Amino acid sequence: MKKINYILVIVILLLSFKPIFAQEIQANVYCNIEQVPAANKDYLQDFEKRIENYINNHRWIGKNYEQDKIKVSIQIVFFAASENTYNAKVVFQSLRPIFDGDKKSEKTTKMIQFLDDKWEFSYQKDQAMDHEERRFDPLTSFIDFYMFIILGYDSDTYDKELAGTPIFERAQQLCQMAAGYGSSSGWKKVSGGSYGRWDLIEELLSPQYTPVRKAFFNYHFNGLDCKSTNSKEAFQTVIKAIEDIGNVKTMLNTGSIIIRTFFDLKYQEIADFFKDYEDKSIYTELAEIDKSHYKTYEDYFKVK
Repeated sequence: MKKINYILVIVILLLSFKPIFAQEIQANVYCNIEQVPAANKDYLQDFEKRIENYINNHRWIGKNYEQDKIKVSIQIVFFAASENTYNAKVVFQSLRPIFDGDKKSEKTTKMIQFLDDKWEFSYQKDQAMDHEERRFDPLTSFIDFYMFIILGYDSDTYDKELAGTPIFERAQQLCQMAAGYGSSSGWKKVSGGSYGRWDLIEELLSPQYTPVRKAFFNYHFNGLDCKSTNSKEAFQTVIKAIEDIGNVKTMLNTGSIIIRTFFDLKYQEIADFFKDYEDKSIYTELAEIDKSHYKTYEDYFKVK
């Protein structure tokens, strides 16, 4: 009887156990309030810390996140303020570790870097910041949007292709709510190669750009992470990934945000990746695909 009671206690404890889920992001926020009128500066003294707490103390994707926390840097520059309304430009950057086989190395790779210069919101000192995806808020929904972009990008490089789609869809819902809210500050379609939140998420979820996102996965998961264990296969995988991105770039003939961002962040890394590759003509191919950074590829080609 005692043994049965003991088993029942164990079962009850297991059923009542709630797993502790880890937060996925570790953000460092930096604020520049030099251009803000003196009357408003006092209200913003703890703003960066409040944004950090809002991000770092929240579980964003609603399930256990198996990777290390994503390192995120956010630089906020306030350039206007009127009563309780503020305007700022923000740079978001995130990093991903590069793995040495199954082990994490000390190296990292930049995943995103976006400059958004159209953040407009109302804020009062000590104002509560609540996580509520079903209600649009110019302050918190802006932060939410970029956290989903960061998490979507990160998920796209682990385990399987297009794993970030459900997270990107949550970012898209915020854009749709912003339209219903009547907010025009940075939320409307821009197109023409200019940066806009709507344009970014539209690209990420467009079937036309699916090959680009698949190439992102292979570049990171089957390329960067595998070079130390199987360099021959890693070289071929990265070449194929870059060719796939180049094909989409040629076919669509547009100033794609995600393609431009990829090469702006990765060109030095790509050039360095192939420095031990036996066929130096790869740099000629890279210069043709990524013309904006041809000088770097040309310099590496000259080093025999």
